[in-house]
Amino acid sequence: MINSILEALTQPGSPFFNLTFSNGEYSTELRESYYSGRFPDKDFTFDVSNNKVLANIDPSGTIKHLVIYRGCYSVDDIPGVWVAKDFSETGPFSFGIRVGGTVTRTAEGATDYSTSLLDNLFPRVRFSIAGLKATILAYAPVSQDGATRLRGLVYGILVENTSQSLVEGAVILPDVSPNDRDPFAMRDVSMASMEVGDSAQETPFRLLQGESQWTAVFLHAPGDDGAVEAIRSKGSFQWLLETWDYHRSLLGRLTMPQDPLTAAIFERAVCLCLGAVGMDGNGAIVGSNWGTYPATRAIWMKDMYYSYLPFSMLNPAFFRDGMMWFLEHGIRPKGSRFEGGVVHSLSNSLSSVIMAGLYYETTGDKRFFLSHRDAYAAMKNIMRRVLETRKEGDPWLFPSTWISDAYSLGVYHTGSNITAWKAFASLARIAGEVFREKSLMRSYQETADRIHAAIQKDMTVEGPFGKQYVEGISGVGADAKARTTLPLSYYKKRFIDSGLQFLTDVTNGQNINLMMHDGEESDTTLLSFYGFSEYDNQTFRNYLSFSMSPENPTYGEQSRGIRWGACSGATFPGYTTGFAGVVDAKTMSGERGFMTELKHLCDIDGSWWWWPYRLGAETGDVTRNFTCGKCGWAAGVFSTLFVTEIMGIRYDAPSKTLTLRPLSPSSDYRWERARVGSAVVTIAFSRHAGGAECQIENHNPHAITVNLSVPVDEERVYRVTSKGSRNLEIRPSQRFLGKPAIRYTCIVKPGESRSILTS
Repeated sequence: MINSILEALTQPGSPFFNLTFSNGEYSTELRESYYSGRFPDKDFTFDVSNNKVLANIDPSGTIKHLVIYRGCYSVDDIPGVWVAKDFSETGPFSFGIRVGGTVTRTAEGATDYSTSLLDNLFPRVRFSIAGLKATILAYAPVSQDGATRLRGLVYGILVENTSQSLVEGAVILPDVSPNDRDPFAMRDVSMASMEVGDSAQETPFRLLQGESQWTAVFLHAPGDDGAVEAIRSKGSFQWLLETWDYHRSLLGRLTMPQDPLTAAIFERAVCLCLGAVGMDGNGAIVGSNWGTYPATRAIWMKDMYYSYLPFSMLNPAFFRDGMMWFLEHGIRPKGSRFEGGVVHSLSNSLSSVIMAGLYYETTGDKRFFLSHRDAYAAMKNIMRRVLETRKEGDPWLFPSTWISDAYSLGVYHTGSNITAWKAFASLARIAGEVFREKSLMRSYQETADRIHAAIQKDMTVEGPFGKQYVEGISGVGADAKARTTLPLSYYKKRFIDSGLQFLTDVTNGQNINLMMHDGEESDTTLLSFYGFSEYDNQTFRNYLSFSMSPENPTYGEQSRGIRWGACSGATFPGYTTGFAGVVDAKTMSGERGFMTELKHLCDIDGSWWWWPYRLGAETGDVTRNFTCGKCGWAAGVFSTLFVTEIMGIRYDAPSKTLTLRPLSPSSDYRWERARVGSAVVTIAFSRHAGGAECQIENHNPHAITVNLSVPVDEERVYRVTSKGSRNLEIRPSQRFLGKPAIRYTCIVKPGESRSILTS
């Protein structure tokens, strides 16, 4: 129980994501990061958001940008963009401290400071001056249940007297007045003070030894008196506690004793995804950024989809709002540049249907669909339009022109057709279980089965590591060479140049080599999450091995990632394809392990940058590319795979079944009050000599069925011990990643904690 703002601000900060500036030198505890020596950097920020506002805060505590979202509107832009968001962007804002006749501004470089993330969440800056210790904190208020987000930012400073005598002075508040050069150029932000009148420019203090004073302001959308009233009625401290609780309700509390940095990166990845999404003053979704940096008003639809993906498990109500936004905006309308329609970008067109399936899987929320029959009808209409693109005699595959900015390569593109399979399978379940339309359910499921069979038959070839998926195919029925070669003339159409810049590694004369992996194609990477095949499916494993090897013409040995044509030495979603290749401790955390690479490329705020390498850059010679900003796409794919494949946790809400298949090769783990859809559970997994132990605590008002699959080292009889059940002797009945696995099923009652030991 935290009882004061002083106590709150002295809670532990992140042991990894921090920066200290002392005597003109910068240092950080995140020594694994290639970015640790990339200071000073005038544009680097720590970021906070509650979706209605986004703040980018430099390491000294200055708010460089404050974004307030307002709405969204249609545009006719580049291939992956047909909606833009409206927002105001203001700043910079900073505090000052006056003691006697001396004024010290907290702007970067004015004083030594130490910056960290309070509980891995909120940027906290500490510095000392004139017998005082000052601590700056910024957070965007959210109610504990997430239902209320105030359209503003709390920005506060705690001043403590560390001397042995009285210290008098004042905190100089941020300046939101008109620009002196143009008195009409308002900053489009208002400021309410918690302690003094709104017209005051200073908050005086008179502190004896050991005393402290908290000064906070609320930077908010002009005219939003309701938000001001709300922040003042509870007070900034109470709102901090509620905001803190809200974030922890999404994240739970994950500990990995042998690999704490990975646990911390998971939390920061989720925060990056959450902060990418914007809402207007009424709480309606308005779109997203690439990440938590306001690089552009344009909305890249695929980026937004992947940023949303982990919230199918971690915040289903928020995910549902995104699903409804995609239902309205997911299909590109006809414009002067493109024809639009479902085949413009098949995976974008199907986003709302896939999200509906994921939402139903993780919540079992029939009531929502029954009360939104118009949404169900719109989804059926999308699937009808997709089916109409297939001609009689064609394979059960569907065309698509674009992924996002790059082509859906091939006459048929593998990842796009995996999303078609997922959409038909998703709506089949909703049709049958929610609306009792059994005939339609069977029709959709038969279509999904046909797509699945066609992908397995026609979109796989023998590669250097064995049978694998390919990026796309030029047709069916031909030999592998013919299927994986596409004439460049296929793309000789209007605006071809907007896609060619990404194909420099795979064009050979007049042909495109489809035996490649596009670093910004993540739906094939996610096929095990979608349920298309198991994580250890050998065709999938071979595809991942190919993608992250020199056999793939887009792979870059220096970047250890996927090049992005003529634009970048690596595009970050490609590293998450690598992460899907984790099968053991070596591939996770070895010298060339995929998690090891993600640690190297993680900046000191816990973010990843879209394009971390320039063309031709040496390994480790990374850059902060503010043109593209931070990468919510990669954060979404990573955090989704981390939960479902590394920790091995899935929840099917309609059947109230928790499936637990832990891999976690770098560490044991304990995830307290983990939110997986509509369920909240505590899960712990640890290995010991000859076996493993799994603990499941059920925090729900109903019993859950637990299907546990534990990989073991050898084929023999194992003793399974579980509280409340008789001991069993079980032989491995499954295999996972080439190892035998024990399967065990039990019921865990509400409030019960069940420990299952294999030995």
